[in-house]
Amino acid sequence: MSTKPSLVKVGVIGSSHGIKGFIKVFTEGDTLLSAKPPFLCTVEDPRGNQSTIQIDEIRPNGNHFLVKLKGFETPETVIKYRGFSLLWKREDLPKPTEGEIYTEDLVGLLAISKETNVSLDYLVTQVIDNPAHPILELKPKNGEGETVLIPFLHQFVGDWNLESKTLEIIGWEQWFEV
Repeated sequence: MSTKPSLVKVGVIGSSHGIKGFIKVFTEGDTLLSAKPPFLCTVEDPRGNQSTIQIDEIRPNGNHFLVKLKGFETPETVIKYRGFSLLWKREDLPKPTEGEIYTEDLVGLLAISKETNVSLDYLVTQVIDNPAHPILELKPKNGEGETVLIPFLHQFVGDWNLESKTLEIIGWEQWFEV
């Protein structure tokens, strides 16, 4: 039985755009480029409540996408979704290319030291969205001890291995010196 969620976050809904009911969607990748509207998807508010919407149109627009939702014709009507997460079924997502991963796949991985290849006895418990880059939350495997937050950047995080369920952390000791 898989512990991975069946829904994967592919973007965050921003402000309305124009007068015809388009809304901005910010993504970390180009997943929306492969979408062929119209289609149904799930949105989730910041409290975790989910609902289904239909996307009728998607247009790339600079660093985001413009999305038209069925039944929402004005900026005032679509703004209710601002700050919601856009979720897709995992099976509908394109397969990650070599060297890529969906951040949800990092949850549950055991942190190991890149320098010594030894277990650090911490697990990735969450990947936190951040405008600059995702942040990994790690908690002790045994449940006792400090929570550690590490930017998901190459200078701090090495390779991951989904088969052995491990994630390399670079310079682990620095996270306790603060």
